[in-house]
Amino acid sequence: MNDIVGSGPCTGTGGGGSSGGDSVGVITSSIFDCIFNTIDATLRANRFNGLKATGWTPANKDEAAVFLAHVFHETDGLKTMREYCAPGCGPQYSGSWCSISAAPGKLYYGRGWFQLSWPCNYYNAGQSLGIDLLANPDIVENDPKTAVNTALWFYNANGMAAPAQRGDFAATTRIINGALECNNGPGYNNQLTRVATYKRARQCLGIGEPSINPVC
Repeated sequence: MNDIVGSGPCTGTGGGGSSGGDSVGVITSSIFDCIFNTIDATLRANRFNGLKATGWTPANKDEAAVFLAHVFHETDGLKTMREYCAPGCGPQYSGSWCSISAAPGKLYYGRGWFQLSWPCNYYNAGQSLGIDLLANPDIVENDPKTAVNTALWFYNANGMAAPAQRGDFAATTRIINGALECNNGPGYNNQLTRVATYKRARQCLGIGEPSINPVC
């Protein structure tokens, strides 16, 4: 399996505060605060600054809602940049489906905004970003900009932008974790939590209910 592993969202109405000035395209600081409402203002500002540092902007509000909903779900509302089970996550995702093997002593459990996992993904993301993430996987967890950029790498490398821009959340979930969550798979209830987060993100962005069925 070459997807990402998420920790699932929390629900709640966290404290106020602002992520700071400016915006990331249609994502204003107040919208970011609304979506990531279960972390404190200081952490939220740090996460928002990481997003701004990448230079990425969503094409429209549909794309913003899709991307940020998946981020919320995979990171427990941006509370964590590493899987909660780490470092003892099974085999630490040391297996490989490509020609790249794990570096000695390094672990490839989920890190960053999309919980990047497995040696092949760390290597390919690092090649794209110009960083040796195979040898230094902890960068994904510890550098706010890289934490976002690895998610954007997966997002773009796997063709998520096009369905996101048309508001097809189900198609993007299928890309991320389809084998587990789609078609009444074992993670179906997990998908429903993901969808609820997506609907809430749309409300924060002021675009109402999805026009395309968000369940895959």
